[in-house]
Amino acid sequence: MIPAHEPPEKSYKSAVSDSTRWAEFVARPGDIVVVTPPKSGTTWAQALLAMLIAGDPEVDAQTALKSPWIDSTSRPFSEVAARLDAQDHRRQVKSHTPFDGLPWWNELRYIAVFRHPLDVHLSFRNHVRNMRPEIFTRRYALDPAASFAMFLESREVEDASLHGIALHYRQARARQARENLLLLHYADMIRDLPAALARIAAHVGITAPPALMAAIAEAATFSAMKANAARFTPAAGLGLWHSDAGFFNSGGCNTWQGKLGEAELAAYDAALSALLPPDARAWLEWGDRGQPPA
Repeated sequence: MIPAHEPPEKSYKSAVSDSTRWAEFVARPGDIVVVTPPKSGTTWAQALLAMLIAGDPEVDAQTALKSPWIDSTSRPFSEVAARLDAQDHRRQVKSHTPFDGLPWWNELRYIAVFRHPLDVHLSFRNHVRNMRPEIFTRRYALDPAASFAMFLESREVEDASLHGIALHYRQARARQARENLLLLHYADMIRDLPAALARIAAHVGITAPPALMAAIAEAATFSAMKANAARFTPAAGLGLWHSDAGFFNSGGCNTWQGKLGEAELAAYDAALSALLPPDARAWLEWGDRGQPPA
């Protein structure tokens, strides 16, 4: 067991997750941890990693079982640990906990992915509607106006709230200079997926021939992943979703246009400006170029 160089500063608990489960995680050198707010590109990054690790664009990713969400309380941790212990290849796991709730190992590689908060909100709406049993609908409003109010007002990270997204981002920025952390943005991945894939491969130290890299990038396009939902949707075939393919809803940017009114956009603008300075906000919304993909 590798002792953590930095223990968590605090714990995060919700109806579906508990960050203290990380205390039971036995890290191996080279493990990869994907850390994101919900609906920000987690499955996309994990699919790319699964294909890189296997060296196979047709790998059966099975992310929920092979590269699990450590914080999720849906399974006993002993079951999760047994599956991870049995893996004899490079491992990856995920978390939706901000970095101040996670242990830090210098021997691991971390990848954080962010997405425009309004795209996250629209994606999360679909996520909740597609999920069964109705885990979130017991406490998450399906009415668009009510769900948007919750997005602005909630402090729960697992609700994909604006507060939670900004918290995630502030914690990642505070660690951005660390050599074993890579920050990616969803909009940059849309603009140039092969370049994002190359950055991921370099960060985790995996070298692949150009033809394989091109095949992986093609297999990780939105249309390809949706068409292969049985391989890429978390918990595919287990009855968690009304539609496994429906897990991949839009995969784009600016998804809120025509769906949010002027008053809602003004409320969002004021709320985010209160949470982040302008330079940080520009990257959180649009990535390296500070503007929407063409």
